[in-house]
Amino acid sequence: MKFSEQLVAAGQPILNEIYKHPFVDGIGNGQLPKQALTFYVGQDFNYLNAFIKVYAAAIQKSATRADMTIFAKQIDFILNSEIHPHHNFCNVAGVKYETLQHEAQAPGTYLYNEHMYNAARTGDLIDIVSAMTPCPWTYLEIANRFVKQGKNSDDNVFKPWIDFYANMADDGESVLSQLFDLIDREAPKYDQHHLDVVKEEFLKSCELEWDFWDQAYYQKSWQFVEPMKQYH
Repeated sequence: MKFSEQLVAAGQPILNEIYKHPFVDGIGNGQLPKQALTFYVGQDFNYLNAFIKVYAAAIQKSATRADMTIFAKQIDFILNSEIHPHHNFCNVAGVKYETLQHEAQAPGTYLYNEHMYNAARTGDLIDIVSAMTPCPWTYLEIANRFVKQGKNSDDNVFKPWIDFYANMADDGESVLSQLFDLIDREAPKYDQHHLDVVKEEFLKSCELEWDFWDQAYYQKSWQFVEPMKQYH
C-alpha cells in the first residue's frame, strides 16, 4: 500500500464524520443559516490567506521547478478561482463578499493556521504537503459524494459550490493526485518515526477540517472576545 493510501485509510473515519456534520449536510440539502454561511466565509478567507503563504513555503523547500509549478498553480487557484464558492455562500446569505474579508481569526482558524505554519517552519516538503492535503481531499470527496447522490440539482442553492469542488479533478491530473504522488515520492526518504509524524500531521488536519465546519455552524469565537477587540 502506498503511503498516501495509508494516510487516506487512516483519515477515512474522520471524513465519515465530516459527511455527517450538519453544515456539510446543509450544503447537500440546500439549507443553512445565514450566520453559519457568513461565519464560514469570513474564517475561510482568513484560512486561505494562510494556505497561500504555506504554499509559498513549499516552493522554498522544492528542489525542482516541476514541484514549484504545482504550488504556484495552487496559489493562483486560491487567489483567482476559489472566490467562486465564497460568492455562492455570500449570495445565498445576501451579503457582499467584501464585508467578510476582515474578520479576526476564530480559535479553530487560528489553530489550523498555526498547525500549517508549524509544518512549514519545522518540517520538510512532505510535512508541509501532508498538513495541507486534507483540505482538497475532503472537499473533493464531499462534492463527489453529493454529485453521486444527485444533490447538485438545479433547485439546490449550493449547486455552484458542489459543482466547483467536484470539478477540481476534471482538468487533467488533479492537484490532489499530484500532492499524493509527491508524498509517495518523498516517503521512502524517511524512517518510520518520521512517517508516523507525517501521518499525525495529516490526521490533525483532517480533524481540524471537521472542527472548521463545526466552528462555522455554531459560530464559535473566543470565550473572552471583548478584551481582545481593542487590539484588533
